[in-house]
Amino acid sequence: MLPTSAILNHLRRLGWRISTHKVNGTIEYHAIFACDPDKFQIARCNDGDGPDEEYRAACLLAEVCGVELEDG
Repeated sequence: MLPTSAILNHLRRLGWRISTHKVNGTIEYHAIFACDPDKFQIARCNDGDGPDEEYRAACLLAEVCGVELEDG
């Protein structure tokens, strides 16, 4: 299992600009593709804003950005 920071850094290396938003007990990541600012993705975990929820939101963000994470 990759740590949350590794997932987000991998997306950044692929050209995504990522911002983190914690609001009212939720975590949300916004990603804009640097080469095409019209490509915008959002991933959110409404179950809290702790480390487990950050990880789940990062995995969701990777998925919507077209990155397949390996299991394990």
